[in-house]
Amino acid sequence: MPKTNKQLRVAMPAWEIGRVASGLGVKIGGLGVIVEELPPELVKAAARQNLDLEVETLTPCFAHYDKTQLTQLNLRLPVTVEGHTFDFEVYQHIFPDGQKVVYFWDEWQLNWTNADAIYPSDPHMALKLYAAVSQAMAGYIKQGNFNSIHLHDYHVGLIPFYLGDDYLHDVPVHFTIHNATYQGITPLLGGGYNSLYRINLPGEKLFHKYFDFFDNLNLMKACMLKVTETGGKITTVSGDLAGTWGYAAELRESHHVVWHRAYAQKGSPPGKVFVPNRHLDLFEKLPVAGITNGMSSRNRAENLPELQAKTLRQMQSRRGRSNPLFKNVTTQAEMIARDHTFDANTLSVKAELKRLLHLETFGAEPKWDPILITAVGRLVEQKNLGLVADIIERTLVYDSGTKFIILASAPAGDGGGKASEADFARLAHLYPNRVYFNPTFDLPLSKLVLAGGDFCLIPSRFEPCGLVDYEASLLGNIVIGRATGGLTKVRHCAYLYEWLDISDRPGEANAFFGQIKAAIDTYRHNPDQHGDLIRTAMAIDASWDASAQQYVDMYRYGLLMKKWLAERRGLIEKFTAWLKKDREMFAGFFIPAQQEYGDRLDWDLKETLENREENQIK
Repeated sequence: MPKTNKQLRVAMPAWEIGRVASGLGVKIGGLGVIVEELPPELVKAAARQNLDLEVETLTPCFAHYDKTQLTQLNLRLPVTVEGHTFDFEVYQHIFPDGQKVVYFWDEWQLNWTNADAIYPSDPHMALKLYAAVSQAMAGYIKQGNFNSIHLHDYHVGLIPFYLGDDYLHDVPVHFTIHNATYQGITPLLGGGYNSLYRINLPGEKLFHKYFDFFDNLNLMKACMLKVTETGGKITTVSGDLAGTWGYAAELRESHHVVWHRAYAQKGSPPGKVFVPNRHLDLFEKLPVAGITNGMSSRNRAENLPELQAKTLRQMQSRRGRSNPLFKNVTTQAEMIARDHTFDANTLSVKAELKRLLHLETFGAEPKWDPILITAVGRLVEQKNLGLVADIIERTLVYDSGTKFIILASAPAGDGGGKASEADFARLAHLYPNRVYFNPTFDLPLSKLVLAGGDFCLIPSRFEPCGLVDYEASLLGNIVIGRATGGLTKVRHCAYLYEWLDISDRPGEANAFFGQIKAAIDTYRHNPDQHGDLIRTAMAIDASWDASAQQYVDMYRYGLLMKKWLAERRGLIEKFTAWLKKDREMFAGFFIPAQQEYGDRLDWDLKETLENREENQIK
């Protein structure tokens, strides 16, 4: 690596940054977890390459943050939306892990936000908000002497357009897609050109080339095209660099491909299939690399804070004596009295956690040898947890010792999710000694559910990365789920079913139940094999080491790619100058091939020849 690259400064814009416990961060989904954990891991990975890497995470300053804990910078960043120009304020904070986060605040744009609401439901309001914050971030980046930009999801996907081509000529920008289901698709207002003029972008120049998506704006599409055009990489959160598995592979599949896979799978025409790329065929044409997310070692059974008495006592102190962490007196007393961390050689501790979980959820000591089947998550379409309700009763009949523990809730206004809540509540009422349902998320209880449970149900419709599968597996809670996206990374120690026809819910329930039966049978009749599964799951290498290394290599690649593009430009300029009087003749004959037969270098040369001809005419 050249000496000039021994120091690297990376700007990492993201809408969520995690760090919720500090009061200066937010996490709605997996994005927040990743952006919290990734920067310090990048620094460590870079140090192993003798690189001095500095990461600055850029994020909106949401209204519930206590700005007295932040340091205000002497900056005012001008932003223009709908013809009105105003300034953003800029703050920063250095967290105990040494990572710097830079916050961008404007009262008019962000006063409505809170810990549970950071994404506008109205697409036009969202577009203006993302545009305003992206302009402010771009203004900051231009002053920051950064070597690379690493964008996370479409909310910050407008930043390259506000940075401008002159800036992008020298500084690489990369784009990580955490969930391609949400692409920033916005209906036009007054046509495509005007829709971009409203957010301070030249519509005539940019709309058709980057943003047009069936007469909507598509922010993800635009960002993907711009990043690729300038030599950066597009990545997603599971798979390998070649995109041969995981979400990276799924995003390449067209509706035609998915439909025919579903047909082969069930032996008859499927009614409806889910297409991960949401019909944005750009995913089928551009190379999208997979860099599988890691997970902090704090989530391992031997380290989990929520299994440590000191941590639980601190949490209890903040709650107050009238609001115990656990409702069962025995569970409460024993969890805060001593640590319950464990490893594959101390599974007796896991057995004790199973007992305490049974006490907490069913109010009695377990009899015989119950199988605790768990589910933790949000009752939203993506997670498909409503399918669990469809298989509960037949599972209870299949094995009289099986019990279900469901910790899940639906967002306000989600009709499907609320219907699933009602289904689970009904089942818990019918089978109070065998089905437990709690629609209130509770962190210590959720960790106890995962640590004390035997199996974890994850029938996700799509799962770009998968975090719960890692969390459960590392705690010896074996996954039973659908083989999709990042969930396939635990295939070797899980029970996964294949199903693609989302209109055939009974068919999917049967496939799901088939894996549940297989898991129960192994538990009951082959305990040695079940024990091997537990030990294999707990031994998963979920560390960030390999993933962070790939991200650092991506930053290095971006710098080398800029060098290659400069060499290409030099070659073209040298060749066109050498043509002299033959230039016009050569340009007339020179028509590069298109699509899969095309060559980008030829098209760059063609563009240079045409531009010179236009300049001569002028």
